Amino acid sequence: MVKPAKKMLWALALAIPLMAAGVAALKPAASPPSVPDSFWVERRAAARIESRLTHAEADRYRSRAPAGGCPVPAEPMPLGPLARMEAREDWGGIAAAYALEAEWNQAASFLERMPASPERDSDLGAVALARGDFERALRLLDGALAAKPTLPQALWNRALVFREMGLTLRASELFEQVAKLGEQGWSREAHAQALSLRESTLERQRQWKAAREATLALVEDANAPLPLDAARQLPGTVRGVFYDVVRTAASKERALALMPLAKELDRLQGGSTLADYVQRVSKRDFTRRGELARQYAAAMRPGGTVPDGFLDKARLPGDEDLYMGAILRTRNGTMKNLKDVLERIKRLDDPWFTYQAERDQAYKEVADGAWWKAEQRLFSALQHCREGTLTVRCLELERRLAVFYYDMQRVTEAEQHARMLWAGARQLREWDLEFNALESLSQVARSRNDLGSARAYLEEWMARGPTRNCAWPHVQLAHLHYLDLRPADARRELDIAAACADNRMELVFGATLAELTRSGSGPNDAEWLGRVTSNAVSGPAVLGGDRAYAHYLEGRFFLDQDRTRGEALLKTTIAEADALPRGDALARESWALSHSSLAVDAGRAGEFPKVVTLMAAQLGTPVPTRCALAASVHAERAVLVALGPKGEALGHYDAARKEPFARADSSRLVPEALRKTLSGCDRVDVLAWAPVFGRTDLLPADIAWSFRLGRAQGPRPSPGASASRRLVVAGVDAPSLLQLPRLPAWTPDAEPGAAPPDVLSGSDATPSRVLARMADATEIEIHAHGITDPSISGASLVVLSPEVNGRYALTADVVREQRLTGSPTVFLAACSAGRTTALQSTEPFSLPAAFIDSGARAVLASTVDIPDAAGRFFDGVRRRIHAGTPAAVALRDERQAWLARDARAAWTRSVLLVEKAD
Repeated sequence: MVKPAKKMLWALALAIPLMAAGVAALKPAASPPSVPDSFWVERRAAARIESRLTHAEADRYRSRAPAGGCPVPAEPMPLGPLARMEAREDWGGIAAAYALEAEWNQAASFLERMPASPERDSDLGAVALARGDFERALRLLDGALAAKPTLPQALWNRALVFREMGLTLRASELFEQVAKLGEQGWSREAHAQALSLRESTLERQRQWKAAREATLALVEDANAPLPLDAARQLPGTVRGVFYDVVRTAASKERALALMPLAKELDRLQGGSTLADYVQRVSKRDFTRRGELARQYAAAMRPGGTVPDGFLDKARLPGDEDLYMGAILRTRNGTMKNLKDVLERIKRLDDPWFTYQAERDQAYKEVADGAWWKAEQRLFSALQHCREGTLTVRCLELERRLAVFYYDMQRVTEAEQHARMLWAGARQLREWDLEFNALESLSQVARSRNDLGSARAYLEEWMARGPTRNCAWPHVQLAHLHYLDLRPADARRELDIAAACADNRMELVFGATLAELTRSGSGPNDAEWLGRVTSNAVSGPAVLGGDRAYAHYLEGRFFLDQDRTRGEALLKTTIAEADALPRGDALARESWALSHSSLAVDAGRAGEFPKVVTLMAAQLGTPVPTRCALAASVHAERAVLVALGPKGEALGHYDAARKEPFARADSSRLVPEALRKTLSGCDRVDVLAWAPVFGRTDLLPADIAWSFRLGRAQGPRPSPGASASRRLVVAGVDAPSLLQLPRLPAWTPDAEPGAAPPDVLSGSDATPSRVLARMADATEIEIHAHGITDPSISGASLVVLSPEVNGRYALTADVVREQRLTGSPTVFLAACSAGRTTALQSTEPFSLPAAFIDSGARAVLASTVDIPDAAGRFFDGVRRRIHAGTPAAVALRDERQAWLARDARAAWTRSVLLVEKAD
């Protein structure tokens, strides 16, 4: 009986878990705890992001805890609350939830659904900051603060942008503005940020100033200690002053007392140049040199000048150092005595002065119009300098190259060297060179139409140097305000600058003044402009571009007051600029601005046929008699003239533009009345210079039109001509570093009666091979990726296979240097290849313009990103042209066919056609 009982117990024990499981299966599943829609507010005790958001709950202060150097993964978002928030269109709440987890792309997509407001722009500014797009961040944040000057989140985020740009003193001031708002948590952190940034920045200034003053003290006080520690920290600063100290040594003993500092600097920077220099000076006859040294010391004191006759006395062999020092202290001294200076520098055999000789020779070459020699000289000097130890001198060359390229309006190269100068100056704690870098960076940003960044660099300059220069920052701010079409602000800054004792009345002052007189003249305007133009054309080395620009300013100034006089001066400017090399950027700017001033003024006077004639002359194309549109924009003014099918002219003049054209919607530029005038045309020639050139939305998609630029030489070749040669570039091996997807293979079809196309593909499709094969081609097709990279080119570029040295870009400036003898039609089937530069440029600068400049007859390119199938679209246009259809009509017809088949083909509206006139 026991055994059966035992078996029953075991059976019951085994059955209980199964019974329990069965019961559990019959019970309803427990509901998960509900998550409130504000779930994201308390997700973390510490903030993942440093930016501030305008959503009230998301902006609650949370201290930022360090993550130990390890990235903290984002937490998954619960879908239920997000769905409920989406149902009630709480886009701000959803955006805040994603932003707090640093999911910026998701946050941006919901922010963009919200109506425009300062709060939304502040949050979008935070997104742009997280993406490293400081230009967009500043534009958004500046706009938000213009509407709400004390919006805390925008002030905070703007401070972060300044800090990330290295503009730390101005960032400190912005954080202090936040601290004064008295917000819980935020004010304390803002004050801590401000204090840290200010101290770290001013410490560099203190070190630089102390090193300089300690070295200068040796001039006045023979018992002053040698700044050996300062030499170890800032050898460049100390060395720059050390030469002057040796020049002021009035005795052998005083010269030899400087030997320990000379040897320490030599140890730090290599060689024995300074010790040898001190040794040479100590052996001079101080019965004569002593007096010269004392005179030199007097010239170094505030207000001191080099006495008459000093240079003649210092010319004797052995005293080259005194002669050189005096020359450097004389305005334009090196240029007046360049040959003598170069010979003496050669005898000195000191690399410190060798680089100065290269700089001065380059300046002379620019003045002589041989800018290409100057470029090579400066670049070679910089390469050689980088191989040595005089790093500060290398920064001086970086500065000179930044100025050189800016003057040439090669803004990409200018920015590269300005950024090298900025980084190097901060690293070496060369406070004075940091100012130079800020000046260059501001000018480069202005040329890029990035007015927010240009102003940011100026704000940092002013925060650092309120007593350094009174006029310069106000002149620059005035010009920025003018470009931003804020004439009242520009006039205010210009008046402040004019009142400064150190105002040198330079060309940028005159350029702003001449434009502002349209919105209201001041009692001193004529006198001020006269001083500007007089300064520009006086001096020992007046450049041709300076003279032309001075005449342009006079013409622009008088055009609204004495039209006959103004027109005559502007026509003189055009003639002067035409006679100068095209590489003279200031002359070209004078030429372009004179043309646009005359055209817009003709529109103001209602002389619309004259506008067409002026625009045709500027573009180097025949004056059209029918079916044409002429468009010119100059600051706030615009003139447009339409010529209908029978030559009837209808014009429109507008002088009330409120925003810069770079930010304007050009689809609204041409009034409906002018479009109707053109509607009966089979095709329309558009005459437009920068900034209108390159805009693809001027006319509706159902009108066949193209930009005209230049005039073709010789008759148009027939597609089947025996001499025709078709070049196809496809299947490019893009550099892996760019992480671009491989494009589908493109195999050109053979055409009956035509020679096989010349195909470059794979690793053969390098820039040098493509350029060489383009030279005599009559038709060029490029199927490749197009990108915009401001570090390489100011306009879009085409990505080709890399050379051995890594070069892969086909850029506008490289194409412009080529000569295309086959007058080809060019098809650029690449993303954004037709996009015009965003530069504040007075000339069309893009790949299509460059191809036309080099000899192409016509160029087709997209100004937006295009799908992989775009190759078929360009081939369709090409086949229509081969069938005898005019290019503009072929483009319109193929576009309409694609739009009819596929609504996603809207990108075809952004395909640009530029043609030379026959």
